[in-house]
Parts: sequence; structure tokens; C-alpha cells
Amino acid sequence: MYEFTVPDIHCGGCAKTVTRVLGELDPAAVVDIDVEKKHVSVRTAQPREAVVARLTEAGFAPA
Repeated sequence: MYEFTVPDIHCGGCAKTVTRVLGELDPAAVVDIDVEKKHVSVRTAQPREAVVARLTEAGFAPA
């Protein structure tokens, strides 16, 4: 499991977008987001670098 702080998550819409783009990367991914804490947990078979790249491409670069 990978854990990230994502400063650009501000609302439920942002969380939905992050969940969608990570689901596109790995349809079996399990994504948990705490909007208040700006925390994203991702359980996926994809390498960490691929997850970071996808988040960054979507405008939600991890800190």
C-alpha cells in the first residue's frame, strides 16, 4: 500500500477525480481518501512511480 499527502485535494470532487484516475491506472486499485487531512492511501499492484506519475498528470501531485 502506498500513502501520500496530496495538498491539492480540497473537496469531494477532487477525491472522486483522484479515485477515477487511479482506477484507470489499475481497475483493481483500492483507494481511500481523507479530504480534511489531504491523505490518499492506494492499494495497487502498480509501481509507486506509476501512481505518482498518474496523480501528477491529473493535477494532484503528492507532496
